[in-house]
Amino acid sequence: MLCSYFGTSRYIILDSGFCVLKGLVELQHRGLYACALIKKRRYWPTHVPGNVINAEMQSAEVGETRAISGVLDGVSYNFWMMREPDYIMSMMATGGRLLADETCKQTKRSWLENGVQRVKEFVYALPFDWHFRFRHAVDDHNNLRHAVPSIEETWVTTRWECRVFAFILAVSEVNAYLIYRYFVHPTRSDGPSTLLEFRRKLAWQLINNPYLPKTDERDHNVFMLGQEQGHSLRRAPLGARRYRNRQWEVDTSVPYRQFRCSNKCGMRTRTYCSCSPGVWICTRCHVDHAVEMRGGH
Repeated sequence: MLCSYFGTSRYIILDSGFCVLKGLVELQHRGLYACALIKKRRYWPTHVPGNVINAEMQSAEVGETRAISGVLDGVSYNFWMMREPDYIMSMMATGGRLLADETCKQTKRSWLENGVQRVKEFVYALPFDWHFRFRHAVDDHNNLRHAVPSIEETWVTTRWECRVFAFILAVSEVNAYLIYRYFVHPTRSDGPSTLLEFRRKLAWQLINNPYLPKTDERDHNVFMLGQEQGHSLRRAPLGARRYRNRQWEVDTSVPYRQFRCSNKCGMRTRTYCSCSPGVWICTRCHVDHAVEMRGGH
């Protein structure tokens, strides 16, 4: 995702899902500084001394920041820590300074301590100010991507390939909408103003896509002829291993088992012709099969 930024010395704000110190070091080797929020799930991330961080911040006041430095693969890094009223916020970074300047935002925290309401105002240090200022770029994108009706939620599928494609399609859709909203929408009154309207127009343009190749009439006619003469292409039931005694033998441990096409074209498939159950044949070879059987008839 960051290849186009390599060598630019930019400072990248990463989500907690990317809190891998080795990854930040590799980005540094490619000319990028990075920072990622540290979250403990089942275990602390590799190279993160979580217990040391907690012990270090026990005596800190709310809003106070501290750091732990280290070196990995020749790259210097820091663990930034800030005391919150009820937890310790920590980040890993390969760049930045733990200080505040005139660009940093002033904030306030309020909490109960021994039944007494306490309030403290302080200024974010630069790493934490950058995190709170720019983290919404990803959050806002995710909110749009999951807005109803989202592609990923409405396209019910259990295939890994389809799920990945749905994610890529949804990300591309939101990227296109954000580009349209930034560059085009303010100057046009006849265009879509909401994501839902944009999705509707995009869906119709995908359906009526002039760049798609036209359907081969020969394939369509052969397919229809095959349907009429009992040579329709069918898909084997989930877990099917072979067809014996006029019934499918099923192995539920491998629901999407695939087999080589009987025409030795190299394609793997789960389809067969209705005229010969158990003889595996792919979609392309089925067209030739239907033509051949038509000549036989």
